[in-house]
Amino acid sequence: MNTRFEIGRVAGIPVILDMFFVLVLIIFTYPYFTSGNSQAMSIGLLLIAGILGSILLHELGHAAAAVLFRTRVSQIELTGLGGLISFGSSLPRSGLKRAIIFLAGPAANFALMYLCDYLGALAASGQKPLVALVLYQLSSINFFLMVFNLLPAFPLDGGRTLDALLGIVVGGLWAQRIVALLGLVVSFLVAAYAVQSLPGSLFILFIAFILLENNWSAFQQVGGFGGRR
Repeated sequence: MNTRFEIGRVAGIPVILDMFFVLVLIIFTYPYFTSGNSQAMSIGLLLIAGILGSILLHELGHAAAAVLFRTRVSQIELTGLGGLISFGSSLPRSGLKRAIIFLAGPAANFALMYLCDYLGALAASGQKPLVALVLYQLSSINFFLMVFNLLPAFPLDGGRTLDALLGIVVGGLWAQRIVALLGLVVSFLVAAYAVQSLPGSLFILFIAFILLENNWSAFQQVGGFGGRR
């Protein structure tokens, strides 16, 4: 059964939707749909659309920066773990340029956070509390997306940015080794937070496992502590 569909193109870039992404969104917003209140269900639908748009714009931020540095983008995929951008050509050799590409996604969330907050204030002053509530929640969600993506761990934007910048100073192998070690620490901290909030934080615990797996693999790729210098 095919669970991935192309839902459109943005500037010629195919956008692929994995239905697991929709399932995760529904799980996070299910209280709105089980309340029996039509207004709450409307909020749930608006939040799903807003989160989808926020993650898509995050990936489009990466895409815009990549195009700026003449890197081709082959597709954007919205998965159960967020967004994923695939490049059709090699990233720039310059660590600074790669860092800009990686940071462009969180920068988009930063801009959306303030935009939603501003529009929420306008809606509140215009006596539109439902719209204001949705916009304020989307502002908070974009803040979370920005902060989480900036954590120093693979495959997050913060980890890839730090890897690109450290590579300029200490070389690629040590940069990957350092970021992978930081990523292992981050994964344990995220897991510790999730364990304290079980069972409602099972998805966060799953994210912690993904971070652990990615960073352990990256650490092993450079031979651990005894690898090449």
